[in-house]
Amino acid sequence: MGRLIDADALKKDLKSVTLSNGTLVNTNAVLYLLEEYPTAYNPDKVVEQLEKKIQTHTRCIEYENKNGTITEEFQQRKAVEVLKDAIEIVKGGGIDG
Repeated sequence: MGRLIDADALKKDLKSVTLSNGTLVNTNAVLYLLEEYPTAYNPDKVVEQLEKKIQTHTRCIEYENKNGTITEEFQQRKAVEVLKDAIEIVKGGGIDG
């Protein structure tokens, strides 16, 4: 599992399952916390921002198609392709596979 979590918030929660001498009360509770802990960022918000960039490049493609050069249009199309790949990576949690 390769996701980002808010380490400071997790440390705070771990105190609730740790004795004053530093011994963990329940390892299963810690494992549950790690599994259920939210990511440190909102993947939907990241995708939303990337989709806005795609819209911008799509408008540029339309403009370049009418007024520009084939090279500029190609560059805009490649940018859209890269952004779509980035969205798939974010949706997949950043895990290759």
